[in-house]
Order: sequence, then C-alpha cells, then structure tokens
Amino acid sequence: MLSTDTLALLRCLFHDLPGDHHVLTLNLRRPMSTAVRRDGDRFEVEDPSVVERLRRAVADPAPAALVLRTRTDHVPENPSEGTDVLVELVRGWWVGHRALVPLDEAQMFDAFCTDTASGEPIPPEPGVRYVSAPAVDLSHLEDV
Repeated sequence: MLSTDTLALLRCLFHDLPGDHHVLTLNLRRPMSTAVRRDGDRFEVEDPSVVERLRRAVADPAPAALVLRTRTDHVPENPSEGTDVLVELVRGWWVGHRALVPLDEAQMFDAFCTDTASGEPIPPEPGVRYVSAPAVDLSHLEDV
C-alpha cells in the first residue's frame, strides 16, 4: 500500500504523461525498478518500496536519478530487421533537494547511447525514443 504522500508524488510525476504502462527506475547507488500501471488517478505498483524510496529521495540532498520508460502501442517507422517492436519512450530527471530536474532529449540520448567505459557511442535500443522529460511541480506537496 502506498502512502498518501507517495500517491500525490505519483500524480505529479505522471500528470499529462502519455501511456498507462511504465517502468520506473530509481538510481541512488544501485538501480531499483518497478512496473507502474496507471488508470486515471489510480496506480498499481509492482514494488511499492521503489516509489516510497523515490519520495524519500526527493527530499534528500544526495543525488539520484529517475528514468521512466513508457510502453506505447506504436510501431517504429523503420522497424529493425522486420521485428515487431513497439516504441518505448524514455525520459529522465535528476532527483533531490525537493525537486525533479528534467533531462532533455539530448541528455537522455547521451546517457543511454554512450559506452561508460570507453566513451564511444553505442546504437540506441530498437524501438526506443529518448524524449525530454517535462517539468514536475512538487511545490504543493507537504512531505516531499
């Protein structure tokens, strides 16, 4: 069961975002992920401890990162090797100091399409579109 404050945070995060099926990944020192299904203002969360930890991370000055992968029902314009892959939208934020700081499309692309060891570019995953994250207003949340 999600706390009232965490539900309010989810409503802010998902406000005006497309799609109902998402994978939320929070990276503090190690990544933690959970599936999130949205139905209007209701949320079904596979692992509630991940979003509860997100709520605590927002208030923490230690840096964290949040990535949201949204499954769509669209097929890419140029499917690779004839496979049926659905488009997945990937967006992200820096987390902390009572804020979610959106990353733009270029920052997301660089983060996911650069080999961390060599710095060399790597191709994007099939069907993935890196998109700019929207601003998220957390100013009216009390416990965040």
